[in-house]
Amino acid sequence: MPRPFEESIVRHCAATLAGHKCGSLFSYRWKAGEQPEAALEEVNALLMKKGICAVALRNQEGVGLIYVYRVAAIQRQLARPEVRLFLQKQGYPIASAAQCLAYLGKKLALAPGFPHEIGVFLDYPLSDVIAFIENKGMHFRQVGYWKVYSNEAEALRIFALYTKCREVYLKCYRRGFGVERLTVAA
Repeated sequence: MPRPFEESIVRHCAATLAGHKCGSLFSYRWKAGEQPEAALEEVNALLMKKGICAVALRNQEGVGLIYVYRVAAIQRQLARPEVRLFLQKQGYPIASAAQCLAYLGKKLALAPGFPHEIGVFLDYPLSDVIAFIENKGMHFRQVGYWKVYSNEAEALRIFALYTKCREVYLKCYRRGFGVERLTVAA
């Protein structure tokens, strides 16, 4: 039986499930009868065994903004001195990853758009996150999973990896591999 929420996780978070990035984010319109808390609880029961967590950073008007992340990887990302300094300048409490995620969730709840530092939580290069903010999203060299301002060749390699990962994961999912089986343990 099709499981739309689980399939959306596979579609949008394959690179995170495979261990290629620390986190992925996607919007999900809850279907009639779906219970967001129950759906997250169910998928977390499968993913937490592998060191991955799924949370709704925002839930408004039947649409959830779902963040799926590798717990250890996001902790490492947020512990990097340059990332800590950057987030601290953005007002984040940098004591723990949990506090940073809670603060990000509050910012998302209060604003209609996205705080641009969200790229840090999605494993975008910090230099590109900063350049995006400084250039107000303009003057980029490439666009794919993010707007690229530096190291185009590496970004294009990563874009290809993420796309291939999504294709392979969706094919496997449609052949009956569940999200738990597709998830690489931390």
